[in-house]
Amino acid sequence: MTSPAEEPEEPESGSQAAPGAVQVERVPWSELGPAFAQVWGRADPKDPQPEHVEIVGMNGSGKTYLLLKILQERMLVRKSHITLIVTKRSDKVFAQLGWPVVREVRDVSRYRVCIFWPQTNLIGRARRNYHETKIRELLTKLWQPEANRVIAFDEIAYIESLSPDVKELVAMYWREGRSNGITVVGMKQRPQGVLRDMHSETYWTFAFVPKDRNDAERFAELFGNKREWMPVFDQMDPDNHEFLVRHTRTRVAYISWVDEPLKPIKPPDNDRNRMSLVGRQSSSSAG
Repeated sequence: MTSPAEEPEEPESGSQAAPGAVQVERVPWSELGPAFAQVWGRADPKDPQPEHVEIVGMNGSGKTYLLLKILQERMLVRKSHITLIVTKRSDKVFAQLGWPVVREVRDVSRYRVCIFWPQTNLIGRARRNYHETKIRELLTKLWQPEANRVIAFDEIAYIESLSPDVKELVAMYWREGRSNGITVVGMKQRPQGVLRDMHSETYWTFAFVPKDRNDAERFAELFGNKREWMPVFDQMDPDNHEFLVRHTRTRVAYISWVDEPLKPIKPPDNDRNRMSLVGRQSSSSAG
């Protein structure tokens, strides 16, 4: 992931931007994913640091599948601690990770990687109250100096809506998490309706083909000049679950799609780091 998309200069006031001026290469995720896992948080070798990630896309776009691939590849190529927070009632796709599922906050520390899934048969307000207690407890516990952990939210908009206290904790993770070695990954259906920090604090943005023109304009604004990026979304294939990925600092951008099935992979233990998929050398901390 070293060649940036060709971006034009900002047009002068009153001028018309040429449609399709941004040229973005298409690369399948089987090629792009392992390289992404290596450079994620290491784009600047002289100053490696956590880099937050946002993933946006409507239901059925493939964003959950992509999230799991990203986390699995991170586990394979780097010795990261990863906690995936899930609040759905049920979803068989998470079982395809092959990760341990924990229900209680006290059990998260037992595993290098795990799915924190506080399931309940409660409904309505009682269900939200249950999730609020569990998520608030977890985020409070994981907030530690030099945490060196990836924390991924499957439904970040729902989590933010649980209470003002939880919303403020999520905002603190976005704004200050990097200083504790924390990388945040947030996924949601639309850019609207979440803390602005999700967009302002992220270095990597993944976006699937939006549902309608209004959403397309907001999606395009996440990448820069919407007149230049709208044509990119127009050429993407939703049936192939294509998505656009861009790194804010380097301006590297690609259109990609997950072209390999997600297979269960047993997490490495605390003393082993299974280096596969790539031949590049890596360094720096375990985060």
